[in-house]
Amino acid sequence: MANIRKHPVPVRNVNEAFVVSSDGAQGLSRSQTRGSSFSQPSRGVRYASGATDIDLARTTATLLGSREEATLTDLSAADLRDLPLPPRAAWTVSEPRLSIATSPGGSHPQRRGVRGRRLDLPEEHLVWYRGIRCTSVARTWVDCAAEISLPHLIAMGDAALRRQLVTLAELDAVVRWARGRRGVVAARTALPLLDPAAESPPESIVRAILVLAELPRPACNVDISHTGTWIARVDLCWRRERVIVEYDGAVHLEEKQRRRDAVRRNELQAAGWLVITLTADDLKDPEGMVAKVRQCLQHRTPAPPTLPSGELWRG
Repeated sequence: MANIRKHPVPVRNVNEAFVVSSDGAQGLSRSQTRGSSFSQPSRGVRYASGATDIDLARTTATLLGSREEATLTDLSAADLRDLPLPPRAAWTVSEPRLSIATSPGGSHPQRRGVRGRRLDLPEEHLVWYRGIRCTSVARTWVDCAAEISLPHLIAMGDAALRRQLVTLAELDAVVRWARGRRGVVAARTALPLLDPAAESPPESIVRAILVLAELPRPACNVDISHTGTWIARVDLCWRRERVIVEYDGAVHLEEKQRRRDAVRRNELQAAGWLVITLTADDLKDPEGMVAKVRQCLQHRTPAPPTLPSGELWRG
């Protein structure tokens, strides 16, 4: 891409890191940059200890501290864009884990707090976001396929599509390009299961687990009406079987919300729907969750109509 800048832009606020020379930096003397107001993640680089976005400041500093131009990749590039990650991939302030890459012929960027690799990154897979050189959303998603579980990969893809950060065509193009690379089989499996209608990562994960267990694919976030009156917008829905799955997160723990949910659930059941409520505990037992939903779907599957003797059902 012609618009990829070769060097980081000048620092304009304390959320960005900066390089310190023998004369200092940012209008500060070298001795001033050694004060407690600044953190030094590596030699010759500083960022403000009181930066309002400490992760962004630390990330920028780490990239500046590389011996050559580096690119933020996979889980770190996803985190930069606030895409959903499983808990094991989360950062902590005291122990950042940044994934960065340099060119194949460059120095190996492996050091404390950094997972470094040498990668040949096509220019079309590179972008600048918040002043940081990183992989595109499509390339990031495919790279994450080698690092996280399939349900979490689907949740990440759903979120990226819903926020219009990427298109299915862009994801498909990078999956095709990545043939033979680590994680591409998972990305290829996940691609047709993505749904931009999903509105939360847990909802995406529930759907992914059910579909990967070979249950019929549900519709996401469907409006349910009865006798012309709107009742509710539900998380997952099988219209033919008239089965609904709702995921209750932390917001549903408030008593006022619990009462509203109870009224809503009663109205859906009165309209002939079977409502299954799942929680985080069900995600800890995916086999039990699948068995529960499968049993309900089988029980509610409409029987084929009775036909005169000798005729075949062709539905």
